[in-house]
Amino acid sequence: MCTLTFVSRDNSYYLAMNRDERVARRVAKLPTGVNLGDISAVYPRDVEGGTWIAANDRGITLALLNWNDAPHSNARKIRSRGELIPALIRLGSHRDVDTAFKQLDLNGILPFRLVGVFPLEQEISEWRWNLERLDSQLHEWETRQWFSSSLSDEQASLHRGEACRSAWREKDAGSLSWLRKLHASHDAQRGPFSICVHRENVETLSYTEFTCTSTQVRCNYFPGNPCTMTAPKSCAELRRKAGLMAPE
Repeated sequence: MCTLTFVSRDNSYYLAMNRDERVARRVAKLPTGVNLGDISAVYPRDVEGGTWIAANDRGITLALLNWNDAPHSNARKIRSRGELIPALIRLGSHRDVDTAFKQLDLNGILPFRLVGVFPLEQEISEWRWNLERLDSQLHEWETRQWFSSSLSDEQASLHRGEACRSAWREKDAGSLSWLRKLHASHDAQRGPFSICVHRENVETLSYTEFTCTSTQVRCNYFPGNPCTMTAPKSCAELRRKAGLMAPE
């Protein structure tokens, strides 16, 4: 249950994500840096120790969305989807991530979509797991968004997509301030399909924002409902290292 926005820029990008969860779920831990061999990463942690979003010092970001419209009526959760990103963010190229992903045992993990942003290759990859098969799709290096909701991914895409198309007509569209405003926005009334979600038992519990440039990766983290926050509570930076293209 999330909204994810990728904004491409000349030699950089923004990636922002609302995490929509049950209100009863305990507060996640603030983002911290992690050393993973020769790669460093930064990400928040959920109550099970996993994460829904992360970036590393190669400029790679990974973001996880539940795939609620995938058929899984008889599925039973045995393992958390949050364990996926920590296993993959330690890698330094699209090819390495894709290869490692296809070797992971996904049994017991409910359906998901994982989005990977790879600035060195200027590629965006989306992997989808439906309990039986892991498929992948490449997207062009251009601004795009993804939406999910436990009520309906399709309805979330319809309602939030319309709000986003309207927002793109604003003068400051694509700026960092515009991105924050978008992820804190509502319909005329706070509702289940607003970008900033307000339901009886589910709300947007955090907003995470990554800025990747040629020299650094910065994480700004807003715990709580983004419509109530004016400044990030946690900021972390990684010095971006040059990546190496995998040999053909």
